[in-house]
Amino acid sequence: MFNVNIELIIRSDFPLIIEQVVIKLVNLNFNHKIKKSWSKILNKNEKKEKNLLFHSLLSGDDITLDVCSFEEVLPYSLLSVPISAITYNDTFWIATSMLSRISDITDNLVVVEDEFPIGTVSPYEIMRGLRKNSSARYLQENVTRIMNVDFYIDSRNINIIDVLNRMNKTKNPFTIIENGKQNFSQFSIKQILEIGALCKTDVTVSMFPKKKIPTFRKEDKIRNVIEFLSENDNKLVLLENEVSFVSHKMVLDKIKDLNNAQNENILELSASTFITITPTLISEKLTLAEICKIMQGMENPYVMTPDCVITPYDILEVLCKEM
Repeated sequence: MFNVNIELIIRSDFPLIIEQVVIKLVNLNFNHKIKKSWSKILNKNEKKEKNLLFHSLLSGDDITLDVCSFEEVLPYSLLSVPISAITYNDTFWIATSMLSRISDITDNLVVVEDEFPIGTVSPYEIMRGLRKNSSARYLQENVTRIMNVDFYIDSRNINIIDVLNRMNKTKNPFTIIENGKQNFSQFSIKQILEIGALCKTDVTVSMFPKKKIPTFRKEDKIRNVIEFLSENDNKLVLLENEVSFVSHKMVLDKIKDLNNAQNENILELSASTFITITPTLISEKLTLAEICKIMQGMENPYVMTPDCVITPYDILEVLCKEM
């Protein structure tokens, strides 16, 4: 329940004239929909109308992400993707090899001890560790030396918008979902694309922000490419005078292949040895949902127009902007 206080603002001249009625909502502990309705009635400053709607799997209604949990938008199967786990005894190279193989599903491995998460490893931890020690022997070091201990474990009923906004802010599209005691699943790139594919919106490719992508030359070293990818949350590096790119996955593939290399300084090898990718060319008229559906079926989920390249991280940014 809530209380309504009514104040009468009266002109001082006579006869008595009621100049204005001010209604104050005293107790705000009431239903969000009621609060929103009162705000409209009282001409409060409303946020712009939501551009993204999703079909609720529970109620069958079209809803916005700010009022729903994971289970209202994503099928149970997508919410039950097991974490990609490694043990605290595994090596740097094992983590690199695993991330390389599952990069289309997740950007993070979960380090577990006694079946409970104690850290995560993403390409950024791999590259940061390699920049500190670029010898081939370092690949045999324990993964706990590079793992990130600052990670999140969320419940299944958490509000999706809170998780997506946090991911966008931290530039890490990953969280662990606790389903029960010693039972964890993951929410990562694949699920973000799924959310985008389910949305109803008029947002098109032309509305995506244009971002500058750093370039490298064939005569550069692997060190240069890793530095570009480590700076400013870059997801791709463009090969100079070409329409081909190197992503985190290409770096992981290269490190994995160099496990038994005799070269003592991996970072000084030539960048020309990288296998590059060319994103799929798409129409600027495609909607956000159509872009996500295309990216869902790609091993390297990157698409491009003549003006920009779109990554899953750009999808996350647009989702947060339009919610």
